[in-house]
Formats: sequence, structure tokens, C-alpha cells
Amino acid sequence: MSTNKKGPTEIHFNFMLKASRAYQNGESPIVFRVIYRAQRKDVFTGLTCPPDMWMRDERMVNLKHSSASTINHHLHKILSNAEHHFNRLKFLGEEFTLDDLIDEMKGKTAPPQTLQEYMEIKMKELKERIGISISRTTWYKFNRTKNYLNDFLAHKYYSKSFPVSKINIDFINGFYQYMRREKKNCHNSTSALLACLKSILLPAVKNRIIKENPFDSYVMKREQVTRDFLEIDEIKLLEELKKLSPSLELKRDVFLFACFTGLPYSDLKKMGRKYIKQDNDGSFYIKHTRTKNNMLSIVPLLPKAEAILMKYSKTDDFRDFEWKIPCNQKFNDGLKKLGELAGIQKPLITHLGRHTFATTVTLSNGVSLESVSKMLGHSSIKHTQLYAKVVASKVKGEMNHVKKLFQ
Repeated sequence: MSTNKKGPTEIHFNFMLKASRAYQNGESPIVFRVIYRAQRKDVFTGLTCPPDMWMRDERMVNLKHSSASTINHHLHKILSNAEHHFNRLKFLGEEFTLDDLIDEMKGKTAPPQTLQEYMEIKMKELKERIGISISRTTWYKFNRTKNYLNDFLAHKYYSKSFPVSKINIDFINGFYQYMRREKKNCHNSTSALLACLKSILLPAVKNRIIKENPFDSYVMKREQVTRDFLEIDEIKLLEELKKLSPSLELKRDVFLFACFTGLPYSDLKKMGRKYIKQDNDGSFYIKHTRTKNNMLSIVPLLPKAEAILMKYSKTDDFRDFEWKIPCNQKFNDGLKKLGELAGIQKPLITHLGRHTFATTVTLSNGVSLESVSKMLGHSSIKHTQLYAKVVASKVKGEMNHVKKLFQ
């Protein structure tokens, strides 16, 4: 049982019996000999057999031996494992020594070498953090990046295995263009997914598997977008909808609750009595740590928000509310239907409720930027300033109309 792989990187594997070394039971050790580029290594397999049972030419144990089948099976596995690691190191395209190959075979591996390995490590790490330090939405975003990468590799390189050491600025640019053209993502979504890739590759950069970080020369600048929101009259249109199915009514009420509290989908989903606190003056507020960034969020409850919860409470205490919020996709499908029924031209999505709270409900009514930032649980007031720009633009637009009247 032996094999030769000839070419630019010739290697030879075979098994030998160390007959010169005999154990007390009369058996001798079987070693695995590897010859590569004029170097030779003998690796002890941990297997033994009597010298008269070893077939030198066939490199295996004589079938007359009672344990021949088991021993030969293990020898075959050792050979297959060696061939696998040799081919893997060849595929990476980097120089390697016989010692590197032996270390690979023994499991003394260096840091992961392929993009797929780094993706799987990152996904496993993120999965363990869901609900603790990241939201499930974040995991979905990384999983989407992984799926796009696999599709990109199959499309561009006709393979789903790719040496991480070969990732450079051209690879990043190619992946960006692929997500824009083939996957039809907007610039900001693509930039967000590239940020996921940057996080996936960080260990490879730290371990110098990637010698030059391609993101050092790649600018991921997000484009300024207009954040849509509902006006007061549009909120009323939703409130006044009648004869809704129980499913649509729940989605309408949860969305309105988001408009009056600023909670994103992930935090609406986990909302319960334990997050609602009562102040010394008898008023109520929501106090919770945001799933997305672990920032503390404190939101005083408006009467309309309390009334919505009361509708789903089985007691006289609105804090005993119970509702089961569907997955984000089904929720958004319901919002689309509600928008059509209410005659609202803007596309209704879950996050529109948060935008509405930040603009129509708070900033437009004189609530300070700092207070809104605290309620939204933003990690930086810069994020809240985006909503302030929207409000300022709204005021400017309305005043332009007034200017026409007083020219």
C-alpha cells in the first residue's frame, strides 16, 4: 500500500515494518514513510504486527493475521489523510515543507488557510452570541455575506474553496461589483456586507496569513439616504383601519407601538413585563438593553403606547400584555398590506416605525437630540443626527412653500 504523486512537487508515501524493533509480544511497529523533495520522515502509526505477517511488497498485513482487516483499514485511512493534506497544501499555492505536511497530518495545524474555514469559524462564533451580545438580524447579515461569497467564488473562480492568502483589493472590488450587479444590492447594503467580510478576515490579517490587509486601501463610505417616516395624518390612517383580520390587527398595533416607542423589530420581539418600569410619580417607561449594541435604552411610555398594550392584556394591568410577533418577513408582508388598505403611498416596513418615533413623534415636537439618542439607544449621537437632518430638511421644505406666499 503506497502511492507516488509526480510532477513539480513529487511526493512518495509508503508503509514499512520496523523489524529491527521488536516489542515484548514479538510484534514490530508499522511506520508511515513520507519522502518529499529529497527529504524523508518516518511517522509511527501506533500499529504493529508480527514480522512474518507483514507483506513487504504490498505494504500491508497478511490477511491470514486475525487483525489484518482492522490494521489494513487504519493504514488506508492514514494514507488517505496524508493525500488529503498534501493536496490541500498544494491548493493553497504557498511553499511548504515536509515538516509542515507532517504537522498537518498530526493535527498540529497552523491557523486556517481557506476563506471557507474563516467563514465557518465566524458563523459558529456569532451563533453562540445570538441574544447575548448580537441580534439574530446580525447573524442573518453575516450568513447572507457567506452565501454571497460562495456564489461569487463559484461564479468567478468555479470553486467554493479559496486560499485566504490570495484575497487582495482586486478580490474585494470584484465581490463588490458582483453584489451590485448580480445580487442587485444597493451601495449601502453592499458596504454593510463588505464590513462583515472585513470582520471575517480580521483573524487572517492578525495571523499574517493575509500579508497586506486589502481593506486598508479600500474605502467603504456609505451614501447619505433619505430616511422615510410617517406623518401624523398617516399614523391616524393606520389607527382608523377597521374590520382587520386578527393577524393584520396585531401587526398594525405592534407597528404603531414601534412608532410611539422607537423600538426596532428585535427589541419588539423580546418585549415583556420585565422591561416596563414604574417611576416614583406613577408614570411608566421601558428600560432595556438593546439587542444590537448592548446600549441602554430608556423610553417613557406615551398613553397611546399603554393603550395598545392594554388591548392585549388579560388583566387590568397593561404590563400583562401577551402577543406573538411573526418573523420579520411575514411582519413586513402584513405592513405592506396595511399600507395599501390605509392608502399610504410610502412602503411600510418594520424600521419605519423607529424612524417615525425619531422624527414625527419626538424631534418634530421639540424633544432634544440628546434625549432622543438616549431613547433610541444609539451608541453615538451622530446616528441620531441623521434624523435631525431629516427634520431640518422637512422644515426647510415647508418654509419654501411659505416663501412663495410672501414674496
